[in-house]
Amino acid sequence: MVLQRQVLGLGARRALILSHHGRLCRPWLRGPVIPVVSVAAAQVSSAAVISMVAPHTPTPAGAPVSAPSVEFSERFRIPSVLEQFRQNRQKVCREFLGGGLLYLEAGEAPPRNGSDVMHRHRSDSYFVYTTGVELPGYAAVLDPENGNFTLLAPRLPEEAAYWVGAVPTLEQLQETYGADRVCYTDELKGLLAARDSPTLHVLPATANKLAGKVPAGCRVLTDLLPATLDRCRAVKSDAEVGCLLAASLASGAAHMDMWRACRPGLREYQLEAVFSLSSRCRGAPSPGYPPIVGSGPNAAIMHYEAADGVVEPGHLVLVDAGAEWRCYTADISRTFPASGRFEGAARDLYGTVLAAQHAALDTLAAPSPAGTSNGASLQDADRAARVVLLEGLREMGLVRSEAGGSSWLEAALEVKLDRVFMPHGIGHHLGLDVHDVSEAGPVPRGPVQAGHVLTVEPGAYLIPPLLARAMTDLRIAPFVDFDAAEALIRSGMGGVRIEDNVLVLSEPPPGVKAAGLQGRLYNLTVAAGVVKEMAGVEEVMRQEWRPEAAMMY
Repeated sequence: MVLQRQVLGLGARRALILSHHGRLCRPWLRGPVIPVVSVAAAQVSSAAVISMVAPHTPTPAGAPVSAPSVEFSERFRIPSVLEQFRQNRQKVCREFLGGGLLYLEAGEAPPRNGSDVMHRHRSDSYFVYTTGVELPGYAAVLDPENGNFTLLAPRLPEEAAYWVGAVPTLEQLQETYGADRVCYTDELKGLLAARDSPTLHVLPATANKLAGKVPAGCRVLTDLLPATLDRCRAVKSDAEVGCLLAASLASGAAHMDMWRACRPGLREYQLEAVFSLSSRCRGAPSPGYPPIVGSGPNAAIMHYEAADGVVEPGHLVLVDAGAEWRCYTADISRTFPASGRFEGAARDLYGTVLAAQHAALDTLAAPSPAGTSNGASLQDADRAARVVLLEGLREMGLVRSEAGGSSWLEAALEVKLDRVFMPHGIGHHLGLDVHDVSEAGPVPRGPVQAGHVLTVEPGAYLIPPLLARAMTDLRIAPFVDFDAAEALIRSGMGGVRIEDNVLVLSEPPPGVKAAGLQGRLYNLTVAAGVVKEMAGVEEVMRQEWRPEAAMMY
């Protein structure tokens, strides 16, 4: 999903609680039911996750093997919730040097409408990272000096039992999440009062909520915790990569089910429904972000969510969608022809974007120079993709090279001609958030590091407002054949995006061959069997869509 700089805040309300039996139940007086796949709480090998998904994603003839080698993928075994998030807490405790206690909250489900209709709850990502708890109204206190973890649960009335089912006891919560102690959220003040002049480190959004909840004399600081958590979350553990691979397997299978189901005359929301059915049945019950399903001209809208257009013959359909597995999300974009074959300008534009992605991946996959640990940056990959993109657009007749003479490419980059056709960056961090965090923000600066999981998502679009602006820019206008662009827009052309999720390795694994391995990159999307070469996409589209294959899960 392309990065939009502005982030909108949401209010919060309690929506759901988890019964002891592992199902998400009716909320306390509000909210919908959400199914949860029980396997997510247990220890799972990557091979087991592959076996759950791969049988339902037939590999097209001539395409790469659809699943990573079991031997290599075993590195990314997914431990139990208790063990995975204990490892995360230990990492945070090692990194945090400020003294005092750390306090985090899960948050509440935001209201949808009326007094008792809520959106589905999704716990705050920082809270999930340190606890693994996906329930509303919970909180946690962590002592970095000794690693002590106290889980705070909301105190619910007795009547909750016949509205939501059995409410887990404090002892059951302690066993499930590995807390050293579990008590109720209304006991926070007493816990802190037992300490001498306590200091509480919180996230900025939490500080204003603590009035009356902490004792007098308790210092509440917001300057240290965010950077520590961002630094920890930027470099993924093998267990986190395992969750991302599981999300990619479910999401990738859902993408290819959409291709199989596609036919002219459908509405975009019908294709979106196929993705939801397929990914949820495969163990990824929630989208990591609102899916983007844009057919024809709607593919030129970066964050298009209306999904009410008609899929027309000759359209390219752009889908940017990913589902969560244990709150870690995939972020996959694919573009496919509504009629089942890439032809004419659609074939040329798709081939241009695919070549641009290969250039970006090749740049990131290259080994570090001898004697250094510094490899390429995401900015290096971005430039490599833009060079290939402009060359391809020139071959299509959309870009004129005469305006810049022999050094037209450098001149075009200088005036940012590429931004007319690709207004977004090449990628961002990925993890518990689709635009995940680091100390530098969602986009890494400088050489990428081992443990980074990044998206690589070039695109090329015909965006009328950007073309109109370019027409009035005396520096850019000579480079663009506006008549050719207008002709493609009239034909229903919108754009193409191809997006993979990659793990940066410290070095290429010696002697290991597995789908998705490319130099110092492990491409989780390719490992999950999501094809992108045109022949492979067309082959999948010729296959019959069998919804029961997902529903038998």
